[in-house]
Amino acid sequence: MKEKYKIIREGLAVARFGCVMGHEVVSPGDKPIRFKVDEEEKTLEGEEFLVKPFRFLSAALTPYRYIDFREEGVLKTGVSLFDGLTVYANHNADVNQWKGYTQKPVWDEENEPNGINGLMVLDRTVDANLARGVEIGALRSASVTIWFEYKRSHPELRGFSDYLGEEVDGEIVRFIVTRLIRAGEVSVVWEGEDPYAKALVMGKSGKDFENLEDIIDQQGGKDMKFSKEFLNVLGISDANREVEVQVMEARVREEIGKLNTQIESLKLDAEIGKKHLEEIRDKASTLYKALKGDAAKENYIENVIKKADLETAQALVDEYQEGVEKAIPLTCPKCGEKLSRQSSASTGKSEDKGDKRVEDYKL
Repeated sequence: MKEKYKIIREGLAVARFGCVMGHEVVSPGDKPIRFKVDEEEKTLEGEEFLVKPFRFLSAALTPYRYIDFREEGVLKTGVSLFDGLTVYANHNADVNQWKGYTQKPVWDEENEPNGINGLMVLDRTVDANLARGVEIGALRSASVTIWFEYKRSHPELRGFSDYLGEEVDGEIVRFIVTRLIRAGEVSVVWEGEDPYAKALVMGKSGKDFENLEDIIDQQGGKDMKFSKEFLNVLGISDANREVEVQVMEARVREEIGKLNTQIESLKLDAEIGKKHLEEIRDKASTLYKALKGDAAKENYIENVIKKADLETAQALVDEYQEGVEKAIPLTCPKCGEKLSRQSSASTGKSEDKGDKRVEDYKL
């Protein structure tokens, strides 16, 4: 659906709308909005799944397509439509590309704007990269496809679509949703249409500046005024904020050179770190297999444990270690004495107590 919306017939349309993911979304200039959801009796739990609360749809006027969901009771009566929707990525609704599904939709009347909240359940074994992005906040937006009935705010206005968003006769020209017909699917996207999930950093001209060259081109080689914090990073005194472009470019290149030197010096440490990470992942995999036994899932090991970062891998080790300790208490195979596990390697030498060896204590 490349167009903004699709009118199937007069009074019936389909469109996609952005969702807000997470417990809290901050709108610039407004107080934080906490999106509550009933998280009791989750149907899926465990390390294979990520359960994330998010806002499906708000009782508000959308800021770009001017579709109005504020009619009394319209959204509230459509809550059940958002239960059990398949989750995809980027609206690629291919049956072989599913990522999870939605559950537990509820009506939220404690926050402004009111709206429909729910849970997104993502399967880590299907797409560990996407699930991890949602978990750490790198991916924060979603979009839902819905069919709805509507009426025009100005039914007699000729060229209605040309006036969308403009004020005519004291009222914004817009489509007013009167009933939700169907919710199709939910997709994780790079950005959805939601006023609470957008913040743009723009230049004075309204152009996005991607790099120093863009800034220089925009300024035409003139002096520029930089923030105190930016100048401090480059080691330039902020006594005079007006800095020549040539001076700034030279300092930036100098700092880049220093960073490249540091990168070279850190390569060895990086290799050591990668080796350590692999060892932690392997340990987590071994403990997971010991804990789960025949129920261990190879796709979970390959797609989650083997791709976990150091913090996550260590957390998995701690979790599975504790589970193994409880499920499989370690005892001496000869005398039944309760022992404690240790991570040090075997020396093969006899210990102080009797003839017990380290090999006797292995799991």
